[in-house]
Amino acid sequence: MNKLNSYPTVTTILIICSILFFTPLLAYSDDFSYRIITTTDSPYDISMQYQIRDSSRNLICVVESSATSYYDSPITREYLNTHSNHKNIQKNNQNVNYVLIQDSWTQGEGDSFLSAVKHIIKDEKSGNLITYFFATTNGCAVEPGDMVIVHWKIFYL
Repeated sequence: MNKLNSYPTVTTILIICSILFFTPLLAYSDDFSYRIITTTDSPYDISMQYQIRDSSRNLICVVESSATSYYDSPITREYLNTHSNHKNIQKNNQNVNYVLIQDSWTQGEGDSFLSAVKHIIKDEKSGNLITYFFATTNGCAVEPGDMVIVHWKIFYL
């Protein structure tokens, strides 16, 4: 009768189980983390562009970024699906949802450099402010009275 040496077998099984247990698995389903997470390998393709104009409305700078994040929650999808600018379009021979969001404000006293932009909406039900999208960019100087115009282009299936 062959007697197998169980020590290498048990060790191999423990190593494989440890690897599977400690390796994170990414899946996009109906489970949400309720956190701001990066759009890398996500169901969202988001880009952001902002323009800064001085008080005479002369263009000062234009900055774009695809280093974006989104609020991982079912309300993000609901917000986009019901947005007034929601459209279904063809992109790379595939039907996708598309939303173009524009934010704008006049810069007040305080910050003099813009390098992180958020899209924040007050929730009608709870009254809480919700950050739906966030982008980091190369920065641009701003002064009080400057107009900031932000465009978010969001594609998702």
